[in-house]
Amino acid sequence: MRTLSLIVFCAVLDQAEIIDRLAVAVGNRIITELQIDEELRVTAMLNHKPVVRSLEERRDAADRLVEQLLIKQEMDLSRYPLPGPADVGKYLKQIVDSNGGTADFDKMLASYNLTVETMRRHLELQLMELRFIDFRFRPDTVVSDSDVEAAYQRQVAAWKQSHSEEPPTFEASRETLRAMLLEEHTDAAMNTWLGESRKRVNIVYLDKALE
Repeated sequence: MRTLSLIVFCAVLDQAEIIDRLAVAVGNRIITELQIDEELRVTAMLNHKPVVRSLEERRDAADRLVEQLLIKQEMDLSRYPLPGPADVGKYLKQIVDSNGGTADFDKMLASYNLTVETMRRHLELQLMELRFIDFRFRPDTVVSDSDVEAAYQRQVAAWKQSHSEEPPTFEASRETLRAMLLEEHTDAAMNTWLGESRKRVNIVYLDKALE
């Protein structure tokens, strides 16, 4: 009987290793295959798309999780305020309301094999990233009037290639273009920071296919 129990126990361990293998080590933190699959399901649900588990999608999901760990580490070191339960609850309510209310949202969760707590955890990480960007990059991002003027000239040139009518005036386009450039510059600063952070942290892809 003891031998049979041991065989069953080992079989369970083997199954667990197959189901939730270690995928990526980021410093002293670990990302597992199950976390990657969970990220795929959450992203698919929020985008109202079927779950795709191709190698490209898995790599993208792993990259997002690596970035979240890097951001979380920087948030902790720099003592930036993390989103609290009330912030996450408000964000979750917005998602629930935009998906038909609680009953429909619960059905969607079940169809993607997710729980409310799983979704709450992922939304907390999204809020953390948004808050990090707001604190770290947005205050230092400057869009000059000449940048806006140049963007408008590019917009006019593109407009004339596909429209016969006159393009919107500069005054009508100014603030929209400024907001667009602000986002572009902020994204560029964020991407530069992520690239530098990846070099400073020992990232090991235990699942070599994800490299």
